[in-house]
Amino acid sequence: MHATIDIDLDAAGRQSGSLSLPALLPDGEERRITTPIHCLAQGEGPTLVLTAGVHGDEYEGPIALAELARGLDPGSIRGRIIILPRVNAPACDAGVRSTPIDGLNLNRAFPGRADGPFTSRLAHVIETELYARADYAADFHCGGAILHFLPSTLFVVTGDEQEDRRRLDLARGFGARHCMLFGAKTMGVEVSIDAAMLRQDVIGISGEFGGSAEVTPAAMDLCRTGLKRLLGHLGITPPQAPSEPIEPQLVDVRPDECYVLAEMEGLFEPLVQLGDDIAAGALVGRLHRHDREPLPVRARTGGVVMARRSLARSATGDWLYIIGRPVASL
Repeated sequence: MHATIDIDLDAAGRQSGSLSLPALLPDGEERRITTPIHCLAQGEGPTLVLTAGVHGDEYEGPIALAELARGLDPGSIRGRIIILPRVNAPACDAGVRSTPIDGLNLNRAFPGRADGPFTSRLAHVIETELYARADYAADFHCGGAILHFLPSTLFVVTGDEQEDRRRLDLARGFGARHCMLFGAKTMGVEVSIDAAMLRQDVIGISGEFGGSAEVTPAAMDLCRTGLKRLLGHLGITPPQAPSEPIEPQLVDVRPDECYVLAEMEGLFEPLVQLGDDIAAGALVGRLHRHDREPLPVRARTGGVVMARRSLARSATGDWLYIIGRPVASL
């Protein structure tokens, strides 16, 4: 049994269908699992692949991409848009980060294998069937149930100056006020969907648009307006006003010092907020236990608070904050 897509990704017009993959369920039953896929194409222009729901507890992206797939008029575009609003359908159905079928994290499964477990097969199809057709890509994330991010775009800095500037240009076109700079191994990038974009020579960005397994008006507004701006920026739809790209604050999150980890099990009390500028060594939180005085949590570097743990209960090694270092240029 192989992966199938029941629409013609190379045809014009509006099409909605399913990407279907075989899966061996925990009870031993083999079943085909489907996830929705949409394609809107008209005339000459670039191909943009939009994905969300790589993790099933991240909700802003799936809402925004489903709205776009329903509401966009194919007659108004020049090029092709392939949309997967809930890539990892089993995880989205269960509202969990990893795929319930095999326990794997899709964003740690690339490039995948055609003969692997379900999550690996899904990664393989995304990379070889979708990104092989793409010129550009954008993948929507948030912090899920565990983290909450200051809404921002992000991309992987490879050191290829021309390509890195094209990715920055895409982030500018989207219009978030902050853009995080990742490296080849930041947060598992080497086996992530961003690595798949790089291998297929796709100019791509991702984004972290909130978290805490909730949906906020500010995050949804950024996702919706960012999509419109991105399509206009690429010339797929008429440009959106304002036409000038927004210059984001670049924030480097590649150094290990950007990640503040829990040094013991306890209840996390945050003392700073997303977007705060803090100094290295500043008190940013406390870890509480009933049998001892609170353990101070201090920043390992100065910078901007880009992410904060959402859950009070914390284990040793859990991320409590991501503090990014503002930089003037790539």
